[in-house]
Amino acid sequence: MRPYQYRCKDYSLLTPPFKQWVITPLIKIVPWAIPANIITLISNCFVYLGLYLSLNPELAGKITPIYISACLLIYLIGDHLDGMQAKRTGTGSALGEFCDHYLDAFNNGIIVYTMLVVFNVQHSTIVSSVIVISYVAHMAVFYEQFKTGWLTFEKIGSLEGVLMSCVLIGLSVIDSFYTSLTTPIFWGLSAAAIIIIGSAIGALSTFIQTYLRTPDVKAGYWIFIGLLTTIGVVGLSILNDVQVFTALTLYASLYIGKLMYGHLIDGFEVQPDWLMPFALTLYAIFGLSNPDYIFWIGSAYLAARIITLIVKTFSVLGIYWVWQNARV
Repeated sequence: MRPYQYRCKDYSLLTPPFKQWVITPLIKIVPWAIPANIITLISNCFVYLGLYLSLNPELAGKITPIYISACLLIYLIGDHLDGMQAKRTGTGSALGEFCDHYLDAFNNGIIVYTMLVVFNVQHSTIVSSVIVISYVAHMAVFYEQFKTGWLTFEKIGSLEGVLMSCVLIGLSVIDSFYTSLTTPIFWGLSAAAIIIIGSAIGALSTFIQTYLRTPDVKAGYWIFIGLLTTIGVVGLSILNDVQVFTALTLYASLYIGKLMYGHLIDGFEVQPDWLMPFALTLYAIFGLSNPDYIFWIGSAYLAARIITLIVKTFSVLGIYWVWQNARV
């Protein structure tokens, strides 16, 4: 196993004030005994709860946006509390980094899709494009870490993006605000759609900057981008938006997980998976009926590979798992 050392360059504009005014006061009331990984797992559950509420807004009625915004904010707080808890208890480890950052790989697409659902952005091309670009940028960050050992956060990154989502979703509880964001204003696009497209352009900028810094980029890097784009493009013709989002999230998260495994454990660079893009392309070319079958089979296949990767990682790093921190 590779010697572990967490090395990060954080240029985020909002991280310093967020830590000073939110995280530092809160860490004082977090019990010492609670492991950082437990904080990670609990806080990440709120991302899935937020997505569920966005897909089922009738559950909470008119104030559903407040609950969704609160879910994302709790996740964001937990995403910073876990690192600070690990630091103050001296329990930072490769396993903690894997749990924290690998779950973020899934959250990346989930939060983007939650925004699309909340603001009723149903243009399939936009849905597919912004998720593809978001994951391409996310992959580039972890590919750079695999190559250099450094994880770099840009000035405008995930913290800024999630905070913006929290604010916009929370304010959408006001009818006039929601209407102003969802009413078409330009080429049939709403203000919300334009904001989301703008965030995708920002992610594309992050990808370019990260690529230019990354040494020795191998073919697998570009193959992944090509295959992920293939899923996004082909999915437009044979899958619905939820299925495209799910397929892209599973496919991208599998490759990002492999990069993390290489960075944290064995140092090997692996190739992206070909099966899902190949199967979807065959369905589109030959016009085969009922693509739901290939979606469910392909998703189950990707999920099984992700579970296998997680089990494999825990088999090596599981020695760092604790249920309770010991006070020294």
